[in-house]
Amino acid sequence: MSLIKHCPVYLINLDCAADRLLSMDKQLSEIGISYERVPAIKGSNLTEAEINTEYSAALNKKFFRAALTLGEIGCYISHRNIWRKMVAENIEFAVVLEDDMIIENNFIKLFSLSEVLKKYNLIKLADNRNHLPKQKSKLDQEFELVNFTKIPNCTTGYTINLAGANKLLAREVFYRPVDIDIQFCQELDLSVFGLRPYPISENKNFTSDIALLNGGFHGNKSTSFIRNIKYRLHLWYLRKTHLSGEL
Repeated sequence: MSLIKHCPVYLINLDCAADRLLSMDKQLSEIGISYERVPAIKGSNLTEAEINTEYSAALNKKFFRAALTLGEIGCYISHRNIWRKMVAENIEFAVVLEDDMIIENNFIKLFSLSEVLKKYNLIKLADNRNHLPKQKSKLDQEFELVNFTKIPNCTTGYTINLAGANKLLAREVFYRPVDIDIQFCQELDLSVFGLRPYPISENKNFTSDIALLNGGFHGNKSTSFIRNIKYRLHLWYLRKTHLSGEL
């Protein structure tokens, strides 16, 4: 399929997660989708200097409710590496997938809409909490594009264009988890949409990579009451005053 050839598919996968790679390879191969495996970054393998090049503990303390775990840091860098590749190689549009998902029957059809979808910075392809959209716009008989006041907080799968990659890389260092940072898209002039019905879903047979690397928990919950309140008020204000994008 020529449309697919012009839309790279990147699959983020830890070297130690061979079972996940096998699952994703089987699903994608069955529908004729070729992909490039992108080795996920294991945060515990990073040196302190490598972490400090990418992550700011000082800004984290100022703008997020808790310090990031090594799993969250590695996850963010894994996604940044794809965005950097897009910028370095002038890749106009791509699909980014994590390896703990189920490919739905309509996934293959999104490639026929690539000329339309690549106009948008970032489009979520999954939502494990079924957030209600604020606005809807019909794309064809199958799909609709939606925007949000409350952006889904997973990075299971998304499309991204070159402008979106550049905007996300405008931060020299990060200080929130990648999915949370995308919720603060207004800070980067980034538009974020969803494609419904969602063409991928969470594979609950697999534990989250971050939880796996963090000994069973997803994020660091230890924080001060004041710090948590400041963060939640900031996020509440954005949701009350901004949409994720204009339809």
